[in-house]
Amino acid sequence: MYETRWATDEEIPIIADYWYRMACEMGETDGVPKPNLQRVEEIKSLFVKESNTGNLKFRVAIDSNDNIVACAGGLIRTEYSYPLAEEQSLFGWVIAVYTLKDHRNNGLAYKLVDEICIWLKQNGAKRARLWSSSTGRGVYENLGFRNMMDMSKPLT
Repeated sequence: MYETRWATDEEIPIIADYWYRMACEMGETDGVPKPNLQRVEEIKSLFVKESNTGNLKFRVAIDSNDNIVACAGGLIRTEYSYPLAEEQSLFGWVIAVYTLKDHRNNGLAYKLVDEICIWLKQNGAKRARLWSSSTGRGVYENLGFRNMMDMSKPLT
């Protein structure tokens, strides 16, 4: 019923829109501030720039009508893997994971994130990280992601 493939550059605006929807849903569930539309344009530009350098790739799931119904991205960065690390290393971020509501619970996010992690590893990343909503946490835990040191406290 679904196929997965690499996204094209022409599909980046669709993925940026899905990123916006994801951010809005995270706001509804977890209180993350909703981004404004200017931020969406900035994200599109960032996605295009990073894609052109080869540091960002997106996988998409398409339905039988060739419509994108889910996406996930992989972004390669050189970072310190933890606060006291002596050297930087290649690090992968899983970003913009989103599935349209009518297509959820079909394993699409799991499959796309797994494919992105394979790509990150093939490109030298030693670790993958992501930010998750409370509703998506189970999918990522099933893929082997674990909570790290990160904690937060609202200071209002």
